Amino acid sequence: MKSTIKKLTLNIGLLLSVCLFASVGMGEEEGILVGKTVNINTAGVEEFVESVPLVTEELAEAIVEYREETGDFQVIEELLQVDGFDRTLLRRIKDFLILEGIGGDECTC
Repeated sequence: MKSTIKKLTLNIGLLLSVCLFASVGMGEEEGILVGKTVNINTAGVEEFVESVPLVTEELAEAIVEYREETGDFQVIEELLQVDGFDRTLLRRIKDFLILEGIGGDECTC
């Protein structure tokens, strides 16, 4: 009986691990992030959270608030001025961020 419970517990743990990796869009070996591209000057909180991996609701709110207070972003690196953003995060998600209609959408981070 103890052996069966132990195996069941292990299998449930493995299943949860697989589900966790799938839910955050991680590849098996490469840590590939999956999402959709968003325009950082037009996206709302919900669009950021649903489309850009690793962006929490709090971070999305900070992005939108910063944009409303300072105006449109001129370069993607300007996100580094938003509370909660750092260069490492920006490097990981930059492929999901664009600045349509402004130019300068290349990120040198």
